[in-house]
Amino acid sequence: MVRINIKQKVDIACEVAGMSRAELARRLNTTPSAFLQRLDRGKFTQDELEQIAAILDCEYFSGFKFNNGIR
Repeated sequence: MVRINIKQKVDIACEVAGMSRAELARRLNTTPSAFLQRLDRGKFTQDELEQIAAILDCEYFSGFKFNNGIR
């Protein structure tokens, strides 16, 4: 199983959405350098990740899915 961190996930989402990290940072009302620092730490709340997804016009989801189908 390949694991990717939140920074990689945001980078992929930006690429698919055709938006730079700098533009995403501006739309989040922060500076690109401050946003990059947050990305490097990977510390975002669920609400912040959902806000990022809304800006990128996609959906962020997180959870557990068990082999027996229970979520």
